[in-house]
Amino acid sequence: MKNFTINDLERFSGVKAHTLRIWERRYSLLHPTRTPGNLRLYTVDELKKLLNISLLKNNGYQISKLSKIQASEIDLNIGKLSNEYSKCQKAINELTINMYTSEPASFEKVLDKLLLKWPVDILVEKIIFPFLNITGLLFMGKREFEQHLVVVAVRKKLILAIETTRQISTSTKTVLLFLPDSKQLDIGLLYCNFFLKSRGVQVLYLGTEITIQNLKIVLQVHPPEYVFTYLPENHHYPLHILLEDMSAFAPGSRLIIGGYTLDKVPVFKENLVQLNYTNALEYLIEHTQ
Repeated sequence: MKNFTINDLERFSGVKAHTLRIWERRYSLLHPTRTPGNLRLYTVDELKKLLNISLLKNNGYQISKLSKIQASEIDLNIGKLSNEYSKCQKAINELTINMYTSEPASFEKVLDKLLLKWPVDILVEKIIFPFLNITGLLFMGKREFEQHLVVVAVRKKLILAIETTRQISTSTKTVLLFLPDSKQLDIGLLYCNFFLKSRGVQVLYLGTEITIQNLKIVLQVHPPEYVFTYLPENHHYPLHILLEDMSAFAPGSRLIIGGYTLDKVPVFKENLVQLNYTNALEYLIEHTQ
């Protein structure tokens, strides 16, 4: 059975670890087991309980009262939440929990059910994207069994959203999207494709395993205004060679690199811009409209 650390719970729920410790001591809200090294471990059921309590607290419920009611009453109160934020958050929580169920097809069934409630573009932006952010699957995955199934299911919905977007291109500028290798998940690249196309930006999607030589040919034949990729902090990709080729064959192009972390320090140098992933997407929209 899957167990979670207190840092996992903080990431999934948004409740700080020190607050969780206070809730445990003061209200006996959660009951983790302990490893020989005194590390707290939580079950899937406890994660579900915390996600529900966190959502109710964000809707004005007091933690002191929530700690005293039964799980059935918590579920009943969750069912009463009807504002747009809560509906989306309930869906994100449901995906998070179903990622760790023992039934392999459970996650995709939840996605299909959500697709009946929301248009695919809303599903992707308001539910799938936040889910990918909190689970860390936007760029990298540990490739555990349950994560692999989740990635496969999410890719299907992203591709569906890309193929069904009805937004007509209103920009004269093109953004080329690529990844240099398959060690990174392409989920972030697919989402970028959807994000740009749904806002009327022309996209040239190359996919993964794209070499410098591949890019050199494209730069000569169809030079884009922007080239986008994302790379881990300690990458070994020869950026200097790509930047030299861009200067030679597409002098009007600019390379945009999205970083994994939110606190990525922005870098602006001639034909290179480095931002965190979310800010990189906003930068592309701002400069292609």
